[in-house]
Amino acid sequence: MAYVYYHKPTTSTTTTTTSTMTTTSVPTTTTTPQATLVIATYTGAPQQFLKMVIPMFEATHPGVTVQVDAFPFSDYISNELTVLKAGQSSYDIVTFTPTTARTLAPYVVPLNSSVINASDIIWPAESFGGVIYNATTNTSEIAGVAPWVSNVLIIYNTTYFNNATLQQEFYNEYHMQLNPWTWHNWTVVVDVSQFFVSHHITKAGVLVMDDTQGGDIGSSFESIYGYYYINNRTLNCGTVHGIPGFGIEFWGCMPSGWSYPFPPPAINTSAGVQALEIMQQLVSYEPSPTTLQVSFDNMPELLVEGFGPAGINYASRLAAILALNVSPQEVGLAPLPGNYSMAGGTYFAVSKYSLHKQLAMEFLQFIESPQVQEEMFLKLGLFPISKQAYSALLSNSSLPAYMKNWLLANEISAENGNAWEPLIPVTDNLGDALDTALLNYLENPTSTTPQQVLNSVAAQYISILKTYYLSTTTTTSSSASSS
Repeated sequence: MAYVYYHKPTTSTTTTTTSTMTTTSVPTTTTTPQATLVIATYTGAPQQFLKMVIPMFEATHPGVTVQVDAFPFSDYISNELTVLKAGQSSYDIVTFTPTTARTLAPYVVPLNSSVINASDIIWPAESFGGVIYNATTNTSEIAGVAPWVSNVLIIYNTTYFNNATLQQEFYNEYHMQLNPWTWHNWTVVVDVSQFFVSHHITKAGVLVMDDTQGGDIGSSFESIYGYYYINNRTLNCGTVHGIPGFGIEFWGCMPSGWSYPFPPPAINTSAGVQALEIMQQLVSYEPSPTTLQVSFDNMPELLVEGFGPAGINYASRLAAILALNVSPQEVGLAPLPGNYSMAGGTYFAVSKYSLHKQLAMEFLQFIESPQVQEEMFLKLGLFPISKQAYSALLSNSSLPAYMKNWLLANEISAENGNAWEPLIPVTDNLGDALDTALLNYLENPTSTTPQQVLNSVAAQYISILKTYYLSTTTTTSSSASSS
């Protein structure tokens, strides 16, 4: 079998191909000579990216040296914060992900369109973690830039889905196409899973993550739930990603009669119930999570072993699948039903204590340039955030069809990456409540109902947020009275 994917911080990247690589020119900029830029980041994909881009940047900036301080993913934020909170200038550029964006925001330089070409950036991927919204002032600012994108999509084994016999058998039985690009709703994904398992083609159906480690199970739920939320204007109120900071797990507006300073949870509505019903059906075609939990990390191996015909995961898993000696022609990518997607991201920002702010800004401009973005995909298999880079790559006649398939699937998914998870100070508390409830239900789905499960989670969400807002109000009042 064969599979491909790219994304999590702990996943290293591999060279996708060299035979089709083209030479592109990179932007040149004049800067002050004899300067050293220090970048703090985490090990894995950012290291590989910086290893590629730094020599290119130094070549166009004579006298400039770029140094990288990389830490394990579990430690990098604490190391960055230690330096930033002390007001030290040790780091010029720092790294963050969506869940840590608000933590680092007070210590970085706000960016604007003079630093990055916002019109060329796929905005849902950038704004999910790179743009910080201030509910008090109703304003937002760009805190950092994403050098690549990694959205949740479908990874599939083309040896199954391009098989004419299987295509005809599936059509005869379900009167639908087997091609993942034609899956326009989630019931089709359930039908595909049933087909492969009932015909004993694979041991499992389309794989979904049901492991609580790293929020994998929550990502699976949101990837399904987002389809129903985005298509329910009563819930989203016309904002397909929900209220900034709260995302699609909450209403996209404050309903009449709602008295709390946060929007009500939306997961216990019909959208959430439908999503959990679909998720339970998909997991029923996998081993019970009490026996084997499918995760971000082990899905590549399961796909390569032919355990399932396809999987729902982040595009960054492509590299992990290719690293298992899989032929790239055997791996296909397709958008999720309805094209919407859940975003993932890594962001680079300029420290407000940097002594080389202008040079750091130029580095961010450099890595966002279409030419560098093209090289990044060709050499590392990381997907661009630059629209011009996609256009150039997709029109490149020397690129094989399978690579153009990857690019098109990821571009569509990134442009529709509006399934945002909560990004507020109590995000981890909310995530733990949801993940625990989901796992308990999937392990024993006959003990309760999806509605009861999600009602319980929604009640926990309200309790967590009430406690948070009460503590915030109390702290603010205490500060005001003592000043």
